[in-house]
Amino acid sequence: MSDQAYRVRAAHCDHRATDEEIYETLQRITAPLNRTWDKLEKAGRIVIKFNMMKNPNGVHLFAGRRRELVDDSVCRAVLRLLRERTSAEIIATDTNPYADDKMTPPDFNYKHHLDEFDVAYDDSNAAPWATYEVPGGGNMFDRYTLSGVFKDADEVVSVAKMKNHSFMGITLCMKNLFGLPPIVPPNGRVRTYFHHAIRLSYILPDLAMITDPCLNIIDALTGQYGREWGGEGRICNALIAGDQVTATDA
Repeated sequence: MSDQAYRVRAAHCDHRATDEEIYETLQRITAPLNRTWDKLEKAGRIVIKFNMMKNPNGVHLFAGRRRELVDDSVCRAVLRLLRERTSAEIIATDTNPYADDKMTPPDFNYKHHLDEFDVAYDDSNAAPWATYEVPGGGNMFDRYTLSGVFKDADEVVSVAKMKNHSFMGITLCMKNLFGLPPIVPPNGRVRTYFHHAIRLSYILPDLAMITDPCLNIIDALTGQYGREWGGEGRICNALIAGDQVTATDA
């Protein structure tokens, strides 16, 4: 088991579970991820990307859970687990394409969860930025402009919602990384350039190789069928965690 290139664990977790039951399930499925915890417990700075950014009036529920976004209870369980097992500085980062100026407003829809666990927020649309080369040369480009927060990051965590996507088929931990490139010219490309039926499948693995998330969590308490936004809710009753992003999604 210790010689495996990756490790992924999934568990049943009823979508009606309490916050404590969700935390206990997450704790149980992440416990065997020895390589993950070896990295996280040594880290001085951890950057985390939640699939949660949306205008408050665009947050829809299904069966009591966020339909298209990581649920509040899963977000808090992840942050609680990281706080209990690491002493690192934790910074959440994302981009907000919904505001006219593309800047994240101070009252974005999961800010109160970050505040509860003393987690800072970095707007990946705001300077400073940095250029990151893709290990091995890249599939679409050999380098990308991302937030400078990754320059000093020891490890990265990706927390995603289980749902469909019109181009990629699914949105999970790798597609979650699409929110990282800035979308403010001249440093960022317009979102539609990256979000393209052909280019996207090459860009996503490039972002995954740059950031290399050592902890990948999928909120599958509920899921969404048919599309990324405005699809049909599904009850999945599961949580998934892995130490490598492609393996976790697979």
